[in-house]
Amino acid sequence: MTRFRSPGRFLTETVEGVVLFFVLVTTWPIVGRWLRDWGSTPEERARRWPGDDLTEDPVDVFTRGVSVNAGPQAVWPWLVQFGLGRAGFYSYEFLERVAGIPVRNVEQILPEHQVLRVGDEIRLHPDAPGIPVGKIDPGRCVCFGSPAGPDDTDAPDPRRSWSLYVETRESGGSRLVLRSCIEAPRSPTLAKRIGLAAEVPVDFLMEQRMLRTIKRLVESNA
Repeated sequence: MTRFRSPGRFLTETVEGVVLFFVLVTTWPIVGRWLRDWGSTPEERARRWPGDDLTEDPVDVFTRGVSVNAGPQAVWPWLVQFGLGRAGFYSYEFLERVAGIPVRNVEQILPEHQVLRVGDEIRLHPDAPGIPVGKIDPGRCVCFGSPAGPDDTDAPDPRRSWSLYVETRESGGSRLVLRSCIEAPRSPTLAKRIGLAAEVPVDFLMEQRMLRTIKRLVESNA
């Protein structure tokens, strides 16, 4: 039987997510500069990561991370099964459903979703096209996005890449790092700029919960 988030945890995380949502959207101009690269180290922010080249000239780069008390081999199975119709997004399930995403986040490793290849598409929303796997190094990283081509009219505006990495720490355990690179919009209308600005605190909200949840799941199952 598939194991999902418990009702108690669902309620606790719903309260946390709703409170944080209102705090972040109202205070982001003040707190955003401290939270944009939440959990990452200076070295991680400065590095050139696999997948960065899926965006040619990003104007925004976000690097976020957590330390996990388990090796990369214990982290990877949780990363590779990410996505709608797979294990879910490991984030605030209530907020995901409010956004129209009929997701249930799985709390176990699913053997049927342990294979992922370049070109496979992972769905984030039932009414949106999937995001392609642009690069994958099994056990180390999965990068979503695709290089710009001569006919880029169907690409999202702005183009972006979104990647997850897991690396061994010298002191033991591993580092789980998330990297998001966003290019300037091709049609920078006022509505587009406002929409992109509003996405930034929401992305942080959902991504920090995702990283924390993966950490919890790995450590509790190690």
